[in-house]
Amino acid sequence: WIDKLATLYWFTVEFGLCKQDGNIKAYGAGLLSSFGELQYCLTEEPEKRPFEPEKTSVQSYPITKYQPVYFVANSFQSAKEKVREFAAKIPRPFSVRYN
Repeated sequence: WIDKLATLYWFTVEFGLCKQDGNIKAYGAGLLSSFGELQYCLTEEPEKRPFEPEKTSVQSYPITKYQPVYFVANSFQSAKEKVREFAAKIPRPFSVRYN
């Protein structure tokens, strides 16, 4: 599960894309801090897939070049909800109690 969460982090917090008013917008810090990759991700060259955490979390990715694949959420709110739903499925072999 750690690898899946790390991959979700990569494709959301670092390289996340979402739709807003019918346009694709970047929200990932890795994109916003790289003018070159920000321009590249909005071209037709990289593959853009719908953001589905179950599929996104197993996608391999390069760390030394522009991403060949990006995942696009229907909205920023939708991305947050899908990540929460995914995280709720993580097995927790423990319980928490408060006194």
